[in-house]
Amino acid sequence: GINAEYGGIKMSHSSGIAVSENLRNAFGEALQTENIRLLKVQIQNETELNVTKSEKISGNFEQDFGKIVPLLEPNVATYILYRTDEKGISGYKWLILCYVPDKAKVREKMLYASTRANLKLQLGGANFHEDIFGTVPEDFSWSGYQKHVGMQKAEVPLTAQEITRKEEEESGGVYVGGGGAYVHGVTFPCDDSAIKNLKSLKDGDYNYIQLKIDTEKELIQGGEVGNVNVDELGSHVSAFEPQFHFYRWNHEFEGEDLASLVFIYSCPDGTNNTKPAPVKLRMLYSSSKANAEELAKKQGLEINAKLEVNTGVEITEEYLSHTCLLYTSPSPRDRQKSRM
Repeated sequence: GINAEYGGIKMSHSSGIAVSENLRNAFGEALQTENIRLLKVQIQNETELNVTKSEKISGNFEQDFGKIVPLLEPNVATYILYRTDEKGISGYKWLILCYVPDKAKVREKMLYASTRANLKLQLGGANFHEDIFGTVPEDFSWSGYQKHVGMQKAEVPLTAQEITRKEEEESGGVYVGGGGAYVHGVTFPCDDSAIKNLKSLKDGDYNYIQLKIDTEKELIQGGEVGNVNVDELGSHVSAFEPQFHFYRWNHEFEGEDLASLVFIYSCPDGTNNTKPAPVKLRMLYSSSKANAEELAKKQGLEINAKLEVNTGVEITEEYLSHTCLLYTSPSPRDRQKSRM
């Protein structure tokens, strides 16, 4: 697996730079008033994310896109939070545009690369529809955006099937293509290597194991195993195919030492500059998640938290902390039932 790479620097953990009160308020106001088109956000003093410029809505999504390029400087990295005209469940959908020019300082590239997940998390991931990366201002012109959209469509040609898949997933099933076949959770048998991996995790031989699907044999098999530090975890995520990961994370919560078992489903889907895995493969993994969890439970493993990620760079210590916190009741011993 590979991590997101900026100027040859591999990033595998978050910088810990926090969203300032100024940014939190500005974004909150933008969500409420619905009259702000974009916020320019920059890392200041290497300690916090701040709004350095905001622009009101004056035209439609396309017309206002022209406001972006004038805000970008040749050697200075920046984020632009840009509001679309499309509404989701939690209001208007926003884009995170991450501009990291080749001529930016190496440290700046590292900071912007490792802070994006934090920015998204602290402002509420549900508000953001997509992340787009670029190294030259033209990447964020309207024609640059159209190229990006065109590439996304070219990479995922089965648009109608994707739509059907979403509808089916929302109603509890998964579309796998062809002949109107729907799979409401696939149960593939597993081979000895999968059981061996899960047992080695249960016995404490390893803190990290993978399970994978052999589509030809229609079997769940064991993948990579090892003892992995939390900041290396993202580097074990494939940028090309889905995977199931189980990670025993030793950490502290409210003064108590915990060993949380985190189940991670990773699936490159074409966003965040990944190449989407073949649709059939994505469908099979998506519909086998419950099966993978059940296999773990049968080996006596209790899953404490669950994540779904597109790339390894999303898996940071902060993200794990946040997720484990969501799944943890006031007392770490009294777990809520996990939901995915």
